[in-house]
Amino acid sequence: MMSFIRALTNPRRSMQRFGFLKYLIWHASLSATNNLSTLGKDLISAVSQKVSVVLTPHLQEYIKNVLTDRIYKNVRAIALKSPEESSCQPSVQVEVQDIYLSDANLPSRRGKLTSDDWNKYPYLALDLGLLRKGTYSLLVRGQSFLSIVSEKERKAFSRSGTIPLNEDVNPFRLTIQQKLLLLFSFIEEDGDVITRLYSKLLTFLKPFTDREAGDYLPEIYRSIAKENRSKARSGDDLLRVQKILDTADKIEAVKRNPNPGGKNSREHAITPRLEPFVDLGLLSKPDPFAYRYQITDATTTFFEPLIQAEDIDSFLRNSFFKSANEAFNLNAEHRADRDIILSTILKAYNVLKSPLGYVPILEVALLAGIYSITESRRYFEISEAIDTLKSLQKEKPDLVRFNVDRWGTLTFVKFSREIMNVRG
Repeated sequence: MMSFIRALTNPRRSMQRFGFLKYLIWHASLSATNNLSTLGKDLISAVSQKVSVVLTPHLQEYIKNVLTDRIYKNVRAIALKSPEESSCQPSVQVEVQDIYLSDANLPSRRGKLTSDDWNKYPYLALDLGLLRKGTYSLLVRGQSFLSIVSEKERKAFSRSGTIPLNEDVNPFRLTIQQKLLLLFSFIEEDGDVITRLYSKLLTFLKPFTDREAGDYLPEIYRSIAKENRSKARSGDDLLRVQKILDTADKIEAVKRNPNPGGKNSREHAITPRLEPFVDLGLLSKPDPFAYRYQITDATTTFFEPLIQAEDIDSFLRNSFFKSANEAFNLNAEHRADRDIILSTILKAYNVLKSPLGYVPILEVALLAGIYSITESRRYFEISEAIDTLKSLQKEKPDLVRFNVDRWGTLTFVKFSREIMNVRG
């Protein structure tokens, strides 16, 4: 069911790096039920494991720019020594997340998690629809995400055995399949904010700061509240509207303060709307350590169709893969042939199907679309995949079975074994 308001429920500055989700979702998948404390504290414990490594130039640069607190005094003393002061290449003890974040090839090298964030970061998985609220168990979208994360990526922070400090297995690097799924999820869950924010940001010709971007949020939040107040159907809906208005007031107060300090309401709210898009390749950073951003051709190519779309749902179902194809330069061909769609639908279905054989139709169409555009360089939209299944079900109702909700919307699909023999 479509969200009442498409806006992150608990945006926090710690929600910067998508890479942490790989370990978090994998850990959640190991149990039918979890809780915030278990997931959050285990994540922090895993990423903060200490390891001794040789001080490389890119690690030295990272230490100078990121590890500035007093607790890192000894590490900085080693890192800041000039080559003439060291008779040999020194070693330093840092956290395993520091090793991965110091990768010179990452577009952003910020986002280190601290013990203070143990109860905050898991909300990103909830907000993106990867985990179920309450039980913190895997939703089907989380299952899709985990299916495109390699075993080595899942265990990059694992405490069992040797930490795989292999530069080829950095969890903060995203594959194109991971980018597509996370991008779709972000727009689906935060689209009301994202469309309004990026319509403003696309006008910037020069690099801009997180503060400059964050200053737009009060106006954006109030427009969302005004548009949706009359659509509220429950007390929870009204509380959601009020929370958005309260956050707008808090950010306004920050704007009026010439020295608001770090980790304030504005920074908490704006960072998750900027940094993850750097990971996705839809924003660039002139300096990977600074919170300054640059609009690129990819930013414009993806966001202009979203901003101009009739609504977010229409964009996601009818234009998402076309826009992503152009933004990421995938050079895929638009093909909506039944055999092309059906072959990838069945592949996704076998990954996602429940013990009873049912899969949410949106989830199977999304994963199938990701397979097709990345593996065969052919793309189709989610609406085209669903139309194909509707057409096949009318022709051969014994092969395809749908479940619908009380409004008549298709929700789940189930195939019979004979579906494998369908062609053309």
